[in-house]
Amino acid sequence: MNFQYEKYNSNRNFFIILFALFFILLVIFFHPDTIYADRFITKSGGEIEGEHLNINEIPYKTHRIKNSDGIEIEIDSAYIARKIPDKPISPLAEYNSFAPFAEDTIENHLKTADWCRQNSLLELSKLHLNLVLEKDTNHESARRLLGYTKDSSGIWISQEQRLIDLGLILTPKGWRTQQQIEVDKILNSRHSSFNRWQKELKSILKNLPSHPQSRQAILSITDPSAGPTIAIALTTERNPDTRILLIRALSNIGTSATIQEIARWSINQTETVTSVKRTCFDELRKHKEAYPILVGLYASQLNPQNGIYAINEAALAIAEFGGKSAVPQLIDVLVTIHTETQIVNPAGGIANRDTTGLQWGQPKEIKFTREIKNTGVLKALIALTGANFQYDKTAWKKWLIQNRKTQYFNARRGEYD
Repeated sequence: MNFQYEKYNSNRNFFIILFALFFILLVIFFHPDTIYADRFITKSGGEIEGEHLNINEIPYKTHRIKNSDGIEIEIDSAYIARKIPDKPISPLAEYNSFAPFAEDTIENHLKTADWCRQNSLLELSKLHLNLVLEKDTNHESARRLLGYTKDSSGIWISQEQRLIDLGLILTPKGWRTQQQIEVDKILNSRHSSFNRWQKELKSILKNLPSHPQSRQAILSITDPSAGPTIAIALTTERNPDTRILLIRALSNIGTSATIQEIARWSINQTETVTSVKRTCFDELRKHKEAYPILVGLYASQLNPQNGIYAINEAALAIAEFGGKSAVPQLIDVLVTIHTETQIVNPAGGIANRDTTGLQWGQPKEIKFTREIKNTGVLKALIALTGANFQYDKTAWKKWLIQNRKTQYFNARRGEYD
């Protein structure tokens, strides 16, 4: 019994001692007064270890160092040759380990400036280049690295002063002209207005059609900055009645941009509702001063590359506004050639895969051209000229030559009456 007790007591003491040793090592390792010391090498070859207290003072006049005993000492920087940091350091820390201890010479400052530039410490590089200029105000290399250039009279001018002389102004976005600053203000104002109208119009459209006042709110919009928001809403709105309201709102704003937006929508292939297109033309007729611009806009669509639909719709729109000036362009697209692509299967081949996964015939693309007689263009020509030569381009061109010098083409002021 006593033997077992003694054995237990012996084991207990062993664990107590082991725990005590562990605790002592823990205290030593995490001791709050432990200092990771930098090493300062003096010019005489001596060495001082301690924490560098005034590390952010650049340039150094003295170095304040706190040793492992907590004693602070201050040493004139002239006696220190180099500092060796206690652990791996950043470029800035490495700079602090050698730059403050270098002799105050032009050569050392140039070397330090170059090192700083290579390590992306650009402000410190400028600092040392300016220290060079304090010793030699005409040092050409330092001047040029700082962005100085000589004017016609041989005087050094800083890059900043040169930009100011050119009429540039320093802004958060960099150096800009007064015109660019004004443009930025306009763009910022438009962006702000766009965001404001986007929220407001979304709220108004959300209440349609249950709130009659929402309908009036749309028709009451006259702010030109609302135009882009309404144009975007027009492309996403599914309800034809609401699209009509948006078109009328664009008309009420009445700027060149909103009127042209209505014109583009009037020949938009995605708009298939007749009443909506009719509303476009009804609203455009309210802006007689814009007729020449509208005819020019529609005439720009008379190009075979724009497709058959665009050509014929644009032609009919030109006729709506009496655009006689576009007659030569209409004649050119009376008959057009279009290239089309068709997918066909090889003779006797099978385009679809069978149950074995094999494909016996591969589909091929075949391109072919065909001549299209544009009925909308012919209707527009008949409406504008009173003549009818069907799809005979030669006859139309002869008529055009005969009538170029007549009252038909000379009375341009009454063209859109």
